[in-house]
Amino acid sequence: MSFGPYFWAWTSLGLVAAIAYGAHFMARPETLIRAIVKTVFMGALAAGLIAAGTPAPLVAAAVASAIGDFLLAFDRKWVLPFGILSFLVAQLLYVIIFLALWFFSGDNSPLLPRYLAMAAIVLAAISFLVWMAPKLGWMALAVVPYAIAITGMGAAAMWLPWVGWPAMVGALLFLVSDFVLAAELFRLAPDSPTRRITAPIVWWTYAAAQIAIAAGVLLVAMDGAT
Repeated sequence: MSFGPYFWAWTSLGLVAAIAYGAHFMARPETLIRAIVKTVFMGALAAGLIAAGTPAPLVAAAVASAIGDFLLAFDRKWVLPFGILSFLVAQLLYVIIFLALWFFSGDNSPLLPRYLAMAAIVLAAISFLVWMAPKLGWMALAVVPYAIAITGMGAAAMWLPWVGWPAMVGALLFLVSDFVLAAELFRLAPDSPTRRITAPIVWWTYAAAQIAIAAGVLLVAMDGAT
């Protein structure tokens, strides 16, 4: 891997897009420009990862996330399952990445904090699904598999070598973002004033999660290469 000027240029563009969306476009009406700005965040990150020669699964997860961002930029019920599917692919790729890094590193100690973190993640996910269940309807066909995948992603992140701690934090932030988003989609009324709070929480925790996960994975990969 080589983190040259193209990597930093692309990732800087992604960071600017994330800030622009969260600070301005998120509160604006749905337009194609708004969707593009949202998508550029992960799209530019994917381009930066390609420029740096990072592992293909990490690039693929970023691309899947960018597609999901674009689809979910529009409040249309028919695109929601496709947006969820895109992020389902991203979560499964993260699971593969985390488990592969764990397997090849052999860094598993201390074990107790990892077991406790995994148990807390699983318990929180089950409790949240039980709370959401009465409101899901047919969307449970998409939401439940995704919930299983992101829970698996969070649990798998807890087995990363400790040098990859940003990815562990990122996994937890991703869970927070998606839990709040699910509550927003299925529990809150469209005109609920709470949305003024939930929308920023969803975006900023999501953006921080993606950056932290990429950083953690790259730190582990570089540490293993030395």
